[in-house]
Order: sequence, then structure tokens, then C-alpha cells
Amino acid sequence: MKGFKEVGLAMTGVFPVREAVDMAIATEKAGLNSVWYAEDYFFRGGIPYLAAAAMATEKVRIGLGVINPYSRHPALMAMEFATLDEMSNKRMVFGLGSGVPYWMTQMGFDVKKPISRTRECVELLRMILTGEKISFSGEFFAAKDIQLIFKPLRKSPPVYLAFEGKMGLQLTGEIGDGAILSIFNTPGYVKFAWDRVREGADKAGKSLTKFEMVSYLPMVIDDDQDKALNLARGLMKYYVPHSQPGGPLMKYADITDEDTHSFEEAEKAGKDVGELLTDKMVQTLGVVGDVESCLKRLQEFIDAGANTLVAFPVPGTDPVKTAKILATKVAPHLH
Repeated sequence: MKGFKEVGLAMTGVFPVREAVDMAIATEKAGLNSVWYAEDYFFRGGIPYLAAAAMATEKVRIGLGVINPYSRHPALMAMEFATLDEMSNKRMVFGLGSGVPYWMTQMGFDVKKPISRTRECVELLRMILTGEKISFSGEFFAAKDIQLIFKPLRKSPPVYLAFEGKMGLQLTGEIGDGAILSIFNTPGYVKFAWDRVREGADKAGKSLTKFEMVSYLPMVIDDDQDKALNLARGLMKYYVPHSQPGGPLMKYADITDEDTHSFEEAEKAGKDVGELLTDKMVQTLGVVGDVESCLKRLQEFIDAGANTLVAFPVPGTDPVKTAKILATKVAPHLH
């Protein structure tokens, strides 16, 4: 896909479900185009968010970003995806990623071969979503005469992939309908992601005309700069300890290996990781400040190739107010 597509809002499991529904309704009423819900462990689950939003809205796209190929079998994914697609009347976008290794190991999953496992998961998932009877024997998954007992509204709903590194992004270009870039992506990382996605698409002989690059962005819009920085820092401190040292996300955000290790060590020691996040880091890792500065920052992401900008209101902000500001003061000025 070429060029800017839309602005959406997203929510993590730190918000109550009622607020997630209110955000979806406000997003639709404001004229924005999509709402997205994360499934971060061990917060509130993403699937209930999607179901609630689907029943409360009529027009906006509803994205799941993302679940993983460890904690759910592709048959369960297919069952849930097809049901959600029916509930929303074909407005769902489904996101799949290998998951945060730290969270996966907490649940006892072997996180080896995430690329191969995801490839096989998507293959089987799409087979089951056709509604046909499926038998399958792979390296990671098996299916014996599995068939959905109801007819999916769409036999091939869009499946977006979420990976940080080179090989995962190549796989995304090869088999995905779009990419979901993790929070903490930056304009430089967006360009990096497109280059890797193109490599995968070229390998598969696939066109990227309809491929969508979705950028997740922690956001605080507030004229009080110090307040905005501190609110954003309050969310970021839960995620940076699990970032990959030396990985491309941190590299393009100018966060050193030493910084990333210090975040991890501080969390293990029970210290406040937020104290290690400088104002510059917070401004690099999110979109933080008044309307004018946020607008400028968002345009940088568009110029780098992001098609859909998805704002993550952080705890302490009002998601409904954020939706209204984005719809009236920000989105109309992006190009």
C-alpha cells in the first residue's frame, strides 16, 4: 500500500473493558477509521475487547494485535476469528506474532523456531478458515478431520503479522496481509521494516499493493509537557525491560544495549524502571506533547512509510478525549 491510509486508536489490557468499549464508540463517532486491541500478558485479554467493540460499533475496522502461535492452537484461532468476523460483519483484522519471549517462558512454552512455527500456524489457520474439513501434520501442529460447524463469512480474512527482526519481517512480506509494528517503533524503523517486507514479498512473487503497514504509537497529547512525559513514562516502564538488547526497535530509537540491560536489571531488582527513562527516550519511544508537536511527529511516521497510525492512549489519559482530539485537530492535517 502506498501512502497514508488512516488514524486509529488502540488499547492495552490495563484499561477496563467498559473503557475499551467507550473508546470504540468514540472513535467511530469521531470519524476515525479503526480500533485495535492488544493482548499483553498478563493484562486483560484481547479477544473479549474485540467482541465487546464489535457489538458496540457498526463501521470501524477492529484489529487484534496480537496473539501468538504458542498459547492457542490454529483451530482455536480459526474458531475465534470466524466468530468475531461474524459478530463484526467482516470488520476484523487479525494480528499474529511470536509473542514476547519473556511472557512465553513464564507460561512454560519453548520459544525456539518462532518464524517456522508462525509460518505453519498461519498455513493451518487459513486452511481451517476455508470451512473445509482439514487434516494436517506438521512440525508444530496437527489436525485430524477438523471442520468448523458453521460457515465463516470470509474464507480468507486479513491476517497481519507482528515481528521485530529481519527474518520475521521478511516472513510478513511473504505470507502476511499487513504488518503491525510494535510500540517503540520509530520512523527509521518503519523504513527498515518496509525494506525487509519487500524482500519477503519479492521472494514470494507477491504484490504489496494492498499490504498495510500499521504503526503502534504510545501517545499523550497534553499542553503540559512534564505531565505528558510522566504519563507516557508510566506505561513505557512496563515494556522496555522486555525489549531485545541490540534489536532493531531499540537500535533505531538510539537506546543502547547497556540501557536495555539496565531496564531489565532494575525490574528484576524491584526498582522503578521509569526512573531510568530520560525525557529524550520517552519522546523518541512515543508521541508525546501538545497537538502541534504530536502532529509533526506523526507526519514523520507517514513520510517514512507508515500507512495506518494507531495511537495508544496511556493510563491517566482519557481515551475518548484523545479520539476527539485526533479526529478534529490531528488527522485532518496529516497528508
